[in-house]
Amino acid sequence: MKPWRSAGRSILAAAALLASAGCGLHYWQRPGADVQDFQQDSGSCVAEAKVPRLGIEPEQMYRVCMRARGWQRIQTGVPEPNQFRGPEEVADFAAPPSPTVGQGATHTDAAIDIACRGPRVSRPAGVVCHPR
Repeated sequence: MKPWRSAGRSILAAAALLASAGCGLHYWQRPGADVQDFQQDSGSCVAEAKVPRLGIEPEQMYRVCMRARGWQRIQTGVPEPNQFRGPEEVADFAAPPSPTVGQGATHTDAAIDIACRGPRVSRPAGVVCHPR
């Protein structure tokens, strides 16, 4: 067997393992909703989450607001066209991420991206990470 075929199989095996391990980013989905629906609801929920409440973090308030509007928060490596990214951390409320980030990627791309987030010694053999 040629060495490059073995490395390619190793990368694909690592990608499949990582994709099936529940790794990935969190996205929001609601049956029949599109990006405009998400942007409207998310924008309203971001504004609501920014109102200070004793003992309630903005992320918690945002999630409660989105769920009240029928959205479900899921974790995936590669989002579907009806899954959108919202703020996850306090810093995200100042500049929320693009709702369509990650769409159009492949499962292999996502698995390699996830593998590159960890320490170099924990990466599967053959995974090449590019600086951003």
